[in-house]
Amino acid sequence: MPVNLASSLLPPTLRGMASVDHYGIPRFWATIWIDVLTPPLEPSTRRKHLTALDRLYDAAKRQRGSECLDRLIAEADADALEDVLLGFLAQLRNEAVITGFDKNSTWTSAVSFVIDMLRRAGNSSGARVAEMEAKLLKLDALYRQLAPNPETSAPVIRALPSTVVLDLHEIFRPDSPRNPFKTEALRWRNLVIFFLLLFLGLRRGEAALLHGNSFKEDFNFTTGTMDYWLDVEETQDGDPRYEQPSLKTAKSRRQLPMPKEIVDLIPTYIRNFRGKANYPHLLISQKAKPLSLRSMNEIFEVASKSLSEKAKKSLEKQGLEGVSCHDLRHTAAVVRMTRYRDRGLDLDTAQENLREYFGWSEESNMPRLYAKSYFETTLAEVWDETLDTFVDALRRINPEREH
Repeated sequence: MPVNLASSLLPPTLRGMASVDHYGIPRFWATIWIDVLTPPLEPSTRRKHLTALDRLYDAAKRQRGSECLDRLIAEADADALEDVLLGFLAQLRNEAVITGFDKNSTWTSAVSFVIDMLRRAGNSSGARVAEMEAKLLKLDALYRQLAPNPETSAPVIRALPSTVVLDLHEIFRPDSPRNPFKTEALRWRNLVIFFLLLFLGLRRGEAALLHGNSFKEDFNFTTGTMDYWLDVEETQDGDPRYEQPSLKTAKSRRQLPMPKEIVDLIPTYIRNFRGKANYPHLLISQKAKPLSLRSMNEIFEVASKSLSEKAKKSLEKQGLEGVSCHDLRHTAAVVRMTRYRDRGLDLDTAQENLREYFGWSEESNMPRLYAKSYFETTLAEVWDETLDTFVDALRRINPEREH
């Protein structure tokens, strides 16, 4: 895995994720490719590419018995590099069959890296130029079209059943006897996470980036009421987490309208339960540090174990063993699409509104997939009723406190 070079002894330009060998030394050509030849990348995209390159370097070492990929690139040994790619493709295909996980992005990064580095070598003068160009054309035409994944049907995207949503409401309510989290501070923090992911459809990394001042309000002179919104944006503030959260795409930077009832939860958590920390992040761990992405996963693993048998059976019917952070985003997207359509928006307009709200790129196929997944109207009705009663219950258990 890539390492995060975050030491204050390093100049800012040298900090960040890097691919290193078993001695901890940055790999030369991987560093050149990611820092010099590739346009500036979002941290999450940079980490994804570097993880793929780490795997390619390790595959080359296993195939040829030594840490040799940098040498093969320096020597512009196209035949040897093609052999490494073929072995790596076979490895990824085996993994894809066994695990069912998508390996396309790993393969795409590896092929792009090898072709880019050989293309640099082919720019030199001499008799090998024509030979190298022919080899590059072959690699480009053939290997970019290959895919490590077995053919599968398009994924089915479903919202969580209403039984599960209602059960999660009960589990995350801070005064619920079914709430599995030990301290009051954890219960209120996890409630905030649950609301952000379910009602606003935030990605896990987007929620982890939020600061206390990400929530904004202003008086609307046209309507005579207050407007509330959330700024979803990248934050650069010396994040100490190994797996640093980041926005997925440029379109992920957006403003989301916020119901006042949800906004009221944020100052309640900050004033009474967040505790003191030397970081501006909204979500803080018990060690007073920004909450890790892994910890967010664990919160829903714990909550899933507390689901009723009825809710667990509903999940099983959808092929799920528990609730993940991304399941809540699926649910928010399907419900929002249904509500757009209920308001009379045509399908194209509804899909574009969904793209803007959830921060998908122009190339993303996600709005079309959600357009095929209208959720039962009963869930929307349950949500409308449940949110009101849920917020009323929260107000009753949260009288204003002395500071």
